[in-house]
Amino acid sequence: MGIGKRIKELRAELHLTAGEIASGLDIPVRTIGSYEREEAQPGAKFFSALIDKYHVNVNWILTGKGNMFISKILEIDDSFITYFQEIFNLTEKEVTGLIDLLNSEASRDMVLKFIQIKKGNKEALNTLLYNLQGIKAIYG
Repeated sequence: MGIGKRIKELRAELHLTAGEIASGLDIPVRTIGSYEREEAQPGAKFFSALIDKYHVNVNWILTGKGNMFISKILEIDDSFITYFQEIFNLTEKEVTGLIDLLNSEASRDMVLKFIQIKKGNKEALNTLLYNLQGIKAIYG
């Protein structure tokens, strides 16, 4: 599978149209099409924007090896902890637990599903319900 097919696969995973990803990367939509059809090869600027905006694993986009996305570890400071403690009435231990949850790839994926559902993505809702049924079956 070439880079063009992986770009198309990435769009499908993100539930984005060619226009939406082009807009997000500030490039013409026809450019995305030409990359996907492998009529043109993306340059460093495209890859850099793709990685920055969507956290795509550069190894995956170039070779197809590894995970599609890189894990972004949240870096926190005391002001972040204090903000969450005050706004949501959380203890420092609860804030640390929340950060650990978001640093877990599986948990972060579930949180992202909630965000997609809020945007009206019914496929994300079905996936989340399926995952929750599996969790319920395991833990009762």
